[in-house]
Amino acid sequence: DLHSFPTRRSSDLFVMDDALSWLPARLTAALLWLAAGRLALRRGRALAALPEQARQTPSPNSGWPMAAVALLLGVRLGKPGSYTLNPAGRAPEPADLLRACALGSRAILGAALLGSFALMALILA
Repeated sequence: DLHSFPTRRSSDLFVMDDALSWLPARLTAALLWLAAGRLALRRGRALAALPEQARQTPSPNSGWPMAAVALLLGVRLGKPGSYTLNPAGRAPEPADLLRACALGSRAILGAALLGSFALMALILA
């Protein structure tokens, strides 16, 4: 029963989840920025806004990749009554979903390549 779950234990789990997700969230944002290529160069000043925008969400980690995508695509993303990322951005359009998916795919490919190179370096060392 979910309601009988000890409050102290659930609080500890949330803290642990935040701690374990800290690095992956920031690496994901960095990989998205690198995957954006020329788009990232055009949005260079937006990179400086990433930390501040990432802190707008209630989670200490989920805002990093979401803010990176919002800033890179120049769109405003949010949860009504909770937060808005890149408030100066334009409203998202259907084509932005495809652009976000392409950006995410390139970031995943970059992560796989970096992981492969790191594994090869460990094996060959």
